[in-house]
Amino acid sequence: MKRLRLPNAISIRRRQPVPQDLNFTASEAVLKRRSLQSSLITFGSQPIKLLMGIGATSILARLLTPTDFGIVAMALPWFALMESVNSLGLGTATVQREHLDHRQASTIFWLSSGINLALVVAVLLAAPAFAWFYQEARLTAVIPVMTLGIASVFLSSQHQSLLARQMRFGVLTLIEVGALGLGATVAIGVALLGWGYWALVLQLVIYQTAQGLGYWLTCSWRPSRPEKLTQLSQDIRTMFAYGANLSGFHLVNRVGIEMDRVLVGYVNGASALGLYSVAYNWAYFPFNQVYLPLINVAISGLSRAASDREQYKSQSRQILMLMFGLCLPALAFLGVCGQGLLLLLLGDQWMEAFPIFQVLVLSVFVGGFYRVTKWIYLSTGQTQRQLRWSVLHTPVVVAAAALGTQWGPLGVAWGVTLASLALTYPAIAYCLKFTPLTIADFVESVWRPTVASLAAAGILLVGQRAMGLPVNGMLALLFSAIAFGCAYAVTFILLPGGWTEVLGAYRDLQMLASKHVDISP
Repeated sequence: MKRLRLPNAISIRRRQPVPQDLNFTASEAVLKRRSLQSSLITFGSQPIKLLMGIGATSILARLLTPTDFGIVAMALPWFALMESVNSLGLGTATVQREHLDHRQASTIFWLSSGINLALVVAVLLAAPAFAWFYQEARLTAVIPVMTLGIASVFLSSQHQSLLARQMRFGVLTLIEVGALGLGATVAIGVALLGWGYWALVLQLVIYQTAQGLGYWLTCSWRPSRPEKLTQLSQDIRTMFAYGANLSGFHLVNRVGIEMDRVLVGYVNGASALGLYSVAYNWAYFPFNQVYLPLINVAISGLSRAASDREQYKSQSRQILMLMFGLCLPALAFLGVCGQGLLLLLLGDQWMEAFPIFQVLVLSVFVGGFYRVTKWIYLSTGQTQRQLRWSVLHTPVVVAAAALGTQWGPLGVAWGVTLASLALTYPAIAYCLKFTPLTIADFVESVWRPTVASLAAAGILLVGQRAMGLPVNGMLALLFSAIAFGCAYAVTFILLPGGWTEVLGAYRDLQMLASKHVDISP
């Protein structure tokens, strides 16, 4: 009797994709603990990233000139616009969607790849036009090289989204820190060799390329063969609509965010743009150290809680308190001591940037309140409303910045700041209209860190003047930072409900340390 052979079964088994869990589901307690753990992992790495970022910037600011920074700053807004429509928002749709299977993930990957390839080719072809716009011939070489970095980000965006979906933020953080260190090391070495603005170009390209490789290698998921567009399922079409609205918002909103630098570069040239760009980056530095790492944590956690109104409100309050409890005091401190800090870190050649910096710190302090509405829009699936608001918001910001060009870079900074002051409340009210959160919920989450930050800044300012303390010097800044921190903590606790918030944060940390809840995905 012949033995049965099963070549077909073996062949079929080999063609099957490796089973992979693309979803993360959990109870309220597990979800809350996982969100807390993700937040702590993210913020635990911030001191390392902070030291690396400040150290690299301080060294490069002394090795390079404002013009070097300005040349790279001329190219960055256009890459930011391209990244704003990365995959037409399908990466965020991947994180936000409640259930995702391998076939859907593969379809999204191939759709994203085609969209991103078209974006990369378009920017490469447009490089001479950018050089003509700014009257800066060096951009014809800078832009193609910078395209290598953004292409790496695009190729790995699906893998990054899947890691975020599974709330593997420890892996994401490790990749980011390693890529940041590698890019900074290469940039400093190249700057010491006298390569000028190419140091900044290579810093960005190597950082993005290392991130892309890290995401691809650490995420075990691989796409299957592409399907015909006519075979797209209704789920994919729904995700595509979600992502298209999100990309429309990102594109329109990014125009408003980047147009001030485009106008400064066009009207005032590379040197003025270098000063404005450095002032802008340092003004946003404390905010971005909190906001950017929390984006994926917030969207992933809130999306998992969106089906339960009370759970969503609880998670939102926790994340908003963490966000503003950390970034607002840092911004308030910069408002008082920022000039001395930048003089210490960057040197005398950047003194012209200090007035611009102070105005932009005010803009960030106020504008941060409506920047976080992005989390609420995305987690509740309201990307269409988000797009509608951006169409109203962006023309106001662009018009204010354009009007400010009559007074140079400082006038542009004031234009952006006044627009932020005027638009903050309407932006928040419009966002919350059809969500579980109310204006009262939002205010309850942010008013204590706001009041405590402003009070601490006022106490520090009065104390400096009364005691005649210098605003410059490392020891003076260290003393001021300690005094500000103590004033902020005491004021926060003394405010109504402040001590209750501190106890709640302590209980959350205790829950996180407990071994009774399994948080494995």
